[in-house]
This record gives sequence, C-alpha cells and structure tokens, in this order.
Amino acid sequence: MPRRQNQRPKADRLFSQLIREAGRCRRCGSTDHLQCAHILSRSYSATRTDERNAVCLCRSCHMFFTHRPLEWDLWARQTIGSSVVDALRTLALTHVAPDWKAEVARLEHLSLIGLPTTKHP
Repeated sequence: MPRRQNQRPKADRLFSQLIREAGRCRRCGSTDHLQCAHILSRSYSATRTDERNAVCLCRSCHMFFTHRPLEWDLWARQTIGSSVVDALRTLALTHVAPDWKAEVARLEHLSLIGLPTTKHP
C-alpha cells in the first residue's frame, strides 16, 4: 500500500507565499526579508492557514513581536480588530484540523486568482 503524503508542509508553503505577496511589511512598510507572521500560533491547525490569522511582516518586525507577545496581541487587535482576534481564538480552540489535501487545493486556487486580503497600503 502506498504511503499517504502529508500535505500540510505544502499548504504551509503556499500560505506563506500568499501572505508575503502583500509585498511590504504591514508594520513598517519595508519590502526586505518579508515573512508570514501568524496572529495565533501555527500549532493551532484550525487557524494555521486562515487568511485572517496572518500578516506580512519584515524579519525585523517579526522578531520584535516574537519576543514581545503582549505587544503582539495589542498590535494585532489594533490592526485587524479585537473581534477578529477573538473569533480566531474561538476557532483555534473549537475546530479540528482541515483536510490538508483540500486545503492545498484551496490555496493553489487562491494563488491563481490572487488574495486581495493580503494587499495592504
């Protein structure tokens, strides 16, 4: 019997690419060393590839917030809204992991049509 391929790493790559397509850091505007920064930890599978759960940050801003979780929560609430952060928290705690194969297909589709929610001025 062939071994089933884990699609989560592919979903992670596609998701990160989509978020970084914003083209600039959401905090400082830099276009250098862009990264996908999750609002809630990637360890919560239900929100791992939810577009509301990530923003494009430069490496410097990402590291700043990685070491300052209280400032991160405050910034996230001010930037995307407390209601979105709270909805993500609820989803993370109450839902199961997605079907990663279906999630890869969804993310591939989004990469073809573009992801307007990642385009920030």
